[in-house]
Amino acid sequence: MAAAKSAATARILLIDDDDAICGLVSKYLQHHGHDVQTLSDGREMDRALQAPFDVILLDMGLPGIDGLTLLDRVTREHPEIAVVMMTAVTGVDSIVDAMRRGAFDYLTKPLDLQRLAIVVRNAAESTRLRLESDGLRAAMLRGDGGPHLICGSQPMSEVISLVERVAASRIPVLIYGEAGAGKELVAQRIHARSRRRDGPFVVVNCAQKPTEVLGGLLFGEGGGRFEAARGGTLFLDEVGELSAELQARLHRGLHDASVQERRTGADGDVRVIAATVKHLPTEVSRGTFRADLFYRLNVFSITVPPLRDRKDDIQALARYAVARFAARENQPPPTLSDDVLDALSAHPWPGNVRELNNVVERLALVATGGAIRLEDLPDEIRAHSSPRVAGVAGHDGALGLEDDKAAVRPLHEIEREMMIAALRETEGNVSEAARRLGIGRATFYRRAQRHGLTREDGFPG
Repeated sequence: MAAAKSAATARILLIDDDDAICGLVSKYLQHHGHDVQTLSDGREMDRALQAPFDVILLDMGLPGIDGLTLLDRVTREHPEIAVVMMTAVTGVDSIVDAMRRGAFDYLTKPLDLQRLAIVVRNAAESTRLRLESDGLRAAMLRGDGGPHLICGSQPMSEVISLVERVAASRIPVLIYGEAGAGKELVAQRIHARSRRRDGPFVVVNCAQKPTEVLGGLLFGEGGGRFEAARGGTLFLDEVGELSAELQARLHRGLHDASVQERRTGADGDVRVIAATVKHLPTEVSRGTFRADLFYRLNVFSITVPPLRDRKDDIQALARYAVARFAARENQPPPTLSDDVLDALSAHPWPGNVRELNNVVERLALVATGGAIRLEDLPDEIRAHSSPRVAGVAGHDGALGLEDDKAAVRPLHEIEREMMIAALRETEGNVSEAARRLGIGRATFYRRAQRHGLTREDGFPG
């Protein structure tokens, strides 16, 4: 049985016969707030699993009993626990075999500690989602640590790091990001991780109401939303849409609150977190946004990247949306095929996370046979079901597409050549090649094995 832990902490079982690896990994993960138990003998795993764990880090080359045998046992007897394989073997066959047997992800030795932290976080989240989809928790966006921010990408990892750094302070935060990227979730997370977590979190959308109505809402009788948020957080969404009059009143309110705080030393004031799709320094230079208000709001800034720049998050977000839908509707979550996940990962998502959530929940609603299939996808997303050629076609016409008289060729041949072209352009950097093709790294490895890519093709096998 997996642990019911907060999103920030995971219980990890590390199985490796290398004492140096165990010591290094344990110390690093414990420094990041995780609980770690180590085993040097895989034959002791069954006894250890009498206690709850979220993630198993499993060496593939254990003496006595090999890691793949243990992986099979975990996926059969403890399917809710995410298993991450560790291997010193760089050949693709063993990695693909482990992924097919149900491994969540893999790490190659020597370990990249930054990647280790990201993989462990994602694996723990996968375990949490499996439990929640079984109905163990209905409120999936809430928890002791606040709403969870799905993170499989480096850009979102940096956002979470900034959130953790600023949450405990009292300073204003300005959040930039496109519509639907998750700015309000970031604000909620900051509030929930702060000392004000027991206070109110009050949201005001500055773009939805006329000036006189919004003015009354913010500063009206009894102090308006400013007073309602006292002791907590006031979140001003789309603050860049405020009129000149309301910008002046907001600046005056923040100034007065700051003066009162300095006089009394009390921490009962309102913390303001603002968000905008506009680039406020540009608005200041144009004279459409007050410079003094900008400087008050922009003490600390966070930019939430658009979904097209964090493709490694898409599959986790899609699974999360399916699990959330299933928990809300009290039904088993439909599965997402690899082809569906590849197509979702390749789509540009102009509406960002909000659009992805809406699409996936609609697919879950109409899914038949317990699965979401490629043919269920909207046409504009299904069009991305095969890797894109943009930016990776060879300059020598290797894909055979420059001559409009060229014969149509099997898609698998074009896919193979595109993968080789991507590898050569990125000098064998699999992560970058996968990013350019619009697919995940694990998917790239699976397809590399399917197409028989070798070192001569630029694949670092």
